[in-house]
Amino acid sequence: MLVSQWAHDTFGQRVPLIRQGIAEALSVALENARDAQKVAQTDHLHPFGFTLMSRKFEALAEAFEDMSDVRIVKPAGSPHELVLLDGKLLFPFRYAKDRSISVMSARIGDGRPSALVQALFQRFGPEPRMRQLALHDVAPQAALVAEALAGLPDGTELVLIAYACNAHAGLLDAWWGEAELLDRTGSLRWHHCEEIPLARESAARAAEQAPAAAFDQGVMPTPALNARSRAERLAAPAGEAIPIRPEAASGE
Repeated sequence: MLVSQWAHDTFGQRVPLIRQGIAEALSVALENARDAQKVAQTDHLHPFGFTLMSRKFEALAEAFEDMSDVRIVKPAGSPHELVLLDGKLLFPFRYAKDRSISVMSARIGDGRPSALVQALFQRFGPEPRMRQLALHDVAPQAALVAEALAGLPDGTELVLIAYACNAHAGLLDAWWGEAELLDRTGSLRWHHCEEIPLARESAARAAEQAPAAAFDQGVMPTPALNARSRAERLAAPAGEAIPIRPEAASGE
């Protein structure tokens, strides 16, 4: 998959590595959530949802914790740790449970976005293309959370990771980019959004691109020696040459 100008400007030469890390982290979080659902042995999807909510943040942190320019931050009042990678704050969220909703119509959060989400957009989101709601217009707690985020470096940028999945079909797709928060319902206006290739797609693409085995790389067939018995050879017609026995040719 080609690297866009936005991705290159945001993450430089490490774009393929970071995309792969994100895809693998989402896959790990999803499989953990599906395992929790299976162990719970209930038709209610609460185990899946609660596990996914936590593991998506943890799996991202685990995927990038060994990078030298990674910082794991835990905003005050938030139970989740966020990955700050080279000044880019990664924030994953599930925008849909199936393919009926386009990522361009994605909303962040179930219902009203949390105070943390609102504060993240206010401080680190892209410059809005229309008037953005003031913190006191959205949630009173958002102003307090914004103060708690003051310790993050100047110039920090919010990178959204939007994905669709469910307990039965698994991870359907994933996207990343930057957007502004429009209203109290979590509506977004994407400034840039592009798809993240998933791990299974990368494997399938590699299989498709693998060169076919050349003719001369196959196993050569081994011809059968002395296919006829000794009696058949001795009884051969006079006009037919009798093959030389290998034993005689070897001098034994």
